[in-house]
Amino acid sequence: MKFSKTEDGREDRGQEVRRRTRRIRHHRKICELQAELEHEDAVPHDAEAAGYSACALETLRFLSAQGLPHDHPMVKRIREKLLKEHDK
Repeated sequence: MKFSKTEDGREDRGQEVRRRTRRIRHHRKICELQAELEHEDAVPHDAEAAGYSACALETLRFLSAQGLPHDHPMVKRIREKLLKEHDK
């Protein structure tokens, strides 16, 4: 990306502010992602629960892709059953 220059070759002040703002936003996002990763490392990972959740979610996605809305009685019963089984 090219920035407009003043007569003496410096970047336009507005362009400079926008560039620095983008860098700050980018840095904040990196810090947020790093904190999230550190939090995930601190929380014990239950592979069985994660697999069950992934399968339940995929089942609900499939039903949605087949045209069943989330408030359809069958989808509601399946969701309740999957969540009930997961909590046991």
